[in-house]
Formats: sequence, C-alpha cells, structure tokens
Amino acid sequence: MNTYKITNLTNTAGKRDFKFNSSLDIEYVNNMIKKTVSVRPGASLYLTVSSLPMSVHKLRAKNLISVVEVSAKELADSIDNVKPKPTPVTVKAPLVKEVIVKVPLVEKLAEVSLTEEEIAKRANRKKKD
Repeated sequence: MNTYKITNLTNTAGKRDFKFNSSLDIEYVNNMIKKTVSVRPGASLYLTVSSLPMSVHKLRAKNLISVVEVSAKELADSIDNVKPKPTPVTVKAPLVKEVIVKVPLVEKLAEVSLTEEEIAKRANRKKKD
C-alpha cells in the first residue's frame, strides 16, 4: 500500500477556465466499499491505496490535480505539523466582594506589641471619644 498526496490545482488555473476554483471529487475503493472524497481548491489529501484509482488518473491527465508519492516519514511529519498545539487555558476566578470585618481588639495583646507612646496616644483618643 502506497500513500499519495493529491493536491487540487484548480485555484492556479486561468480565470476563464471551466474548472476555475472548483472542488473535485475523487472516487476510490476501500475494503470493497466505494468512497468519494471532495478536495477543495488548493487543498491536499493523503490517500493510502495499492494503486491510484481511475478518477485520479483522469484528473491528472487534465492537469487539475498533482499527485506525489509520500514516504511514511514524510507522512508522519506532516501529521505532526497539522496537530494543534495545546493552548494554555485561563480560568477567571469568580468575583469576590470585599468584606471588612471588625475584630474586637484585645488590649493586653495590643499593649505588648505597641510602644509606650502609642499606648498613651490611644488612651488619649479613647478619652476624647
């Protein structure tokens, strides 16, 4: 079984050409089932078959497609190039409202961490209030 790269060349044809920018249908047999694949202008298709089907020979004779035999390594490289690279997902955090919580101050703990001047200032403020 050989792998062929079939490229639609109708996009390069003249503007007045009958088949300009047209999709081409390629018919082939796979496991006793007849299948049809449509190839858009300028697009390529990789087809693995034992021999090229008659529809491909007809289109190649009319210079509507180009056919290139591809090795397994080239096929693997082209598949790797086509695979999309994973993009980082950014998750937005839900909106959280700010909540101000007033915690009663324990004076003994506050006095230990404050200097004497700050304690005096706070004592004066409490007396004024």
